[in-house]
Amino acid sequence: MADDKFLQALGEITVEASAVEYCVAYLVTVARGHDKSQLSSTLKRVGGARQQLLKLCDETRAARGTDDGLYKDLVNLEQRMSKALWERNRLVHAVEVLRLADHLSEAELALWHPKTDTDLRVSASEMDELVRELRGIAGTTLRMTHRFNGPKPTGQMDKS
Repeated sequence: MADDKFLQALGEITVEASAVEYCVAYLVTVARGHDKSQLSSTLKRVGGARQQLLKLCDETRAARGTDDGLYKDLVNLEQRMSKALWERNRLVHAVEVLRLADHLSEAELALWHPKTDTDLRVSASEMDELVRELRGIAGTTLRMTHRFNGPKPTGQMDKS
């Protein structure tokens, strides 16, 4: 059975990754002036939030050019999101094969990723850092949403 701290950290990563996907879908929905049905539609598709963010990046580049600050912020957001979600997927789909490596200064889990047939090593501090990064991405996304539409109470969107 897997270590409880590892499972707790993996759970936090999974929840925070879902929050990032929701925040990005919300950003795109607000930026386009769509209603909640579009938000729901985006979230139902695997990878839908990232796909819609890429489209928003393309639309923003076409409308404002590559030197525009908003375009650069959207591209940076997409890159951070992609990197963090890739790491989340890598960890979630790995199989724990060794519990602890005693010779290391910090407890480290040895994982095997069956899709790539590679051994992964991840420490508790690396998992904590991923949780912090995902939370940072969600916060950045919400701040960017205000640039499009101003702050809204939770659950309130324009009915355009």
